[in-house]
Amino acid sequence: MFADSFYPTVDGAIVSMETVASGLESRGHEVIVVAPDVSPRPAYRRKVHYLPSTEFKSYPGYRIVVSPSDMIEFLRGEKVDVIHSHGLASMAILSLTAARAVKVPHVLTFHTMANEAVKYYSPIPVREELLVELVWTYLRNLLKRPEVVIVPSEPVKQELEQNRVRMKSCEVVPTGVDCNRFSPEKYDKNALAAFGLAGKTVLLHVGRLSLEKRLDIVLEAIAKLEPKHPDLRLLVVGKGPAQDSYKRLAESLGIADKVYFAGFVPDEDLPKVYASCDALVISSTFETQGLVVLEALASGTPVVGARYRAIPEFVREGKNGCLFDLDSCADAITRCLSRADSMMMSALSSAREFSVDTCTAKLEKTYEHAKEILDKRRS
Repeated sequence: MFADSFYPTVDGAIVSMETVASGLESRGHEVIVVAPDVSPRPAYRRKVHYLPSTEFKSYPGYRIVVSPSDMIEFLRGEKVDVIHSHGLASMAILSLTAARAVKVPHVLTFHTMANEAVKYYSPIPVREELLVELVWTYLRNLLKRPEVVIVPSEPVKQELEQNRVRMKSCEVVPTGVDCNRFSPEKYDKNALAAFGLAGKTVLLHVGRLSLEKRLDIVLEAIAKLEPKHPDLRLLVVGKGPAQDSYKRLAESLGIADKVYFAGFVPDEDLPKVYASCDALVISSTFETQGLVVLEALASGTPVVGARYRAIPEFVREGKNGCLFDLDSCADAITRCLSRADSMMMSALSSAREFSVDTCTAKLEKTYEHAKEILDKRRS
């Protein structure tokens, strides 16, 4: 597995890769990782081959590989059967090069709507419409090359096709959720007390704090609801380059005392937090899947989500959560909180449709399909 971003940076692509790798290992496969080098190197339980890299200054925490070093020799020595890229940038290109060199199938998971992210992180001052078209040109050229492109949801597949991306094969394979790790049984009355939120109605936001995640929508909704719901609080889990910007916005809206920025929560504590909050809220229009949605649902926690791209694939209005347009987040929060208890069972059952084992079985079939495509091309 090739990763554009890697620890200590944590984002949705990393969490997805970890979940996929664990699912494959539980079914008897071996997973090794190729990642940009960083100093100091983090403790990690799998074999990692690091490639020389430099920091991407427009987006702190991300790195760009500057040399493939001994990548090909390493992969040949490992006798890999398939190369799976979890990135769209330098590592996607290197993984394609590697797959052709060692003559194995190449699979790429499309995690990120790069056409939308580019306006926030472009290192050069170019008009947005030109940047977006350049990105689509790059994606059309890149995504026609893997044997299989994996997308986490059907709307993303449709969006790629509508933008004239032609792929050899495109398969919808969501990242599965661990329904043993995330469960209502992880409820802990002391989990929220650690943040000073005991006895409050608590909304949870989990994710990297970046501008494209649109946490501002949630903060504005909290400010709108605050006069009638003085006990309402927002617990924000995660870090990122926009953290200070969001803190300043909370202060300017007069809700700094209603929002707790927790930073990273240890892996062993996160399931308790999910199961102990009243609802998860996600206002990002950027999500190709939004794994946090499934983690919340598996915890029996309903989701208030933006009616955009992948989120409506997993959140069913009035069943396991509530959907909103960007100007109606506050109303959706009110609807969801009024029915949260009655939505728990539906939340659980909807998450189980996307268990790690179910999704890993789909991934195994996708790898086999990639091998068939490569064999057919060679014959």
